[in-house]
Amino acid sequence: MKNSFIKALSLAVCTIMLLGSFPSVALHVGAEESMDLEYSDFGARGVWHRPNSSGRETTLEGICSVLDEMADAGINMIFLETFYHGMSVFKSNLVPYYKGFEKFDYGDYSDYLTAFASEAEKRGIEVHAWVETFYVGINDDATLVKYHPDWMLINESGKTRHTTEGASVGGYLFFDPANPDVRSYLLRYYEEILKKVPSVKGLNLDYIRYPVSDFYSGTDTGYTEISMRGFAEKYGFSLSESNTIQDFKAKIKSKSLVNQWIEYRAGFVTEFVGSVSEMVKEKYPECIVSVAVHPDINGAYTQKKQNFLEWVEKGYIDVVTPMVYYYTSSQISSALKTMLTKFDSVYCYSGLYTTYHDQSVKELEDHIAASDGCGADGFVLFDSAKTFFNASYGYAGMLSDKYGAASGLSALPHWSTGKLIGAAADILEKHLTNSGESDETVRTVISEIMRISQIGEGSAESIELTVSEISSLKYNLANILNGDSLPEAVRTLNLLESYLEVRASRLSFKGYPEADLPGDDGDNGESDGGGKDENPGASDNAPMSFFEIIANIINEIINWFKNLFK
Repeated sequence: MKNSFIKALSLAVCTIMLLGSFPSVALHVGAEESMDLEYSDFGARGVWHRPNSSGRETTLEGICSVLDEMADAGINMIFLETFYHGMSVFKSNLVPYYKGFEKFDYGDYSDYLTAFASEAEKRGIEVHAWVETFYVGINDDATLVKYHPDWMLINESGKTRHTTEGASVGGYLFFDPANPDVRSYLLRYYEEILKKVPSVKGLNLDYIRYPVSDFYSGTDTGYTEISMRGFAEKYGFSLSESNTIQDFKAKIKSKSLVNQWIEYRAGFVTEFVGSVSEMVKEKYPECIVSVAVHPDINGAYTQKKQNFLEWVEKGYIDVVTPMVYYYTSSQISSALKTMLTKFDSVYCYSGLYTTYHDQSVKELEDHIAASDGCGADGFVLFDSAKTFFNASYGYAGMLSDKYGAASGLSALPHWSTGKLIGAAADILEKHLTNSGESDETVRTVISEIMRISQIGEGSAESIELTVSEISSLKYNLANILNGDSLPEAVRTLNLLESYLEVRASRLSFKGYPEADLPGDDGDNGESDGGGKDENPGASDNAPMSFFEIIANIINEIINWFKNLFK
């Protein structure tokens, strides 16, 4: 396409010129930023995937065939189960490698996760480590259960089996969120994932909660020694050596501390989410922290001690994946509309259970439409097994028709400002061309988008300026586009604005990326003298910034090409 050629050639010429002018500037282009990837829409198209649920992932070739199938269906994000039943799908120093996987052959890759994430990245798919945080499984002989019995969560009956979930298998086993050793251990494991497998782009925290429980129904949980003694100390009552769980519970009731007991346990979960967030912020700021949460806000807090609104308010999470696991579109819409009013500062990717429920292809289409209609930023399907590996359902075919290669790739809303604007340029170019706009009009719009992309995201002010410039462009489109192409172009820019506003919220918490300036030798801008800039004001005669120089060069080249093709 002529306009794609112009955009690519313009950037190539700029790069050559910049390399000649600024030899000390390092240009970093990741696999996901490859210029051969072009986008036709925005939105997360995700799936939760259990390793080898296809039965083919015992070899590298099998992994590649699974990823090809998902890529063909337009999947751009996979939550890959990495911590499951107390085991890991990469060779960790902290968690046992998943039983049976040691005999599988992944060629030059050291383990399953490394192979899967690396090959997914080549296909433009992000892999996030899906970790079942405090859930340890159902096997009493599992290594972590067997060798750390003091880490196990205990219910009011004094049992480690929590039959409010998994009753058919005797009840689920959970770690105790109140135990600092548990939280420290899990945090070190998550850091190990991101360090050893850099192709992993984020952490998806599942089971980030207590088991379903209720104080008044005989199903309450959290009655470990460390938790009870800590609560008693906090609220000023004593526990003797002979005190039983029932004595402790009776004191809570007699002192009217039931709400405080809920808050106390929820606090440990929140503390852990905060610790994960701080670790990622400090060491892997480009990685994404997402959480799978119960859609009933009150029930999530009282029954699961999952105070996710606090996590949002404190800036701990980038993405919420509410598990709207309902059968009807109206139920999904109702739940999402309530939740989305609370999610202005995070992205929302709806968790849909349609394929796991064995519902029809038409219902899957309806559920996705309900999610989109509420304003969610995309969807994640639970799970891959029925979605892709049982042809009788036809789900993969529907996804391929709607989101596959023929219709173009979807850009992820949580991307950086530059990548989002680049994707918007692709989307607008294709749409305007297909709508019959002239080449000159398309070039004008694309050149303006490219100009805006040079503003960057190095500060709150730069993103604010970017959003303002996009808003101005949106207003000006009414004067240059025909009626057929205008609504969709405006929709694209509206989405871009909304994603950038969330991006600004996330960067205000994580920190704005430092510009890669000419002559930067890695000293973070600190001079030998140290200290603050003693003259923060810029003079009118100050030299142009690096990014202003880039913008001017690009604009000159674009104008030259515009005149050439007139």
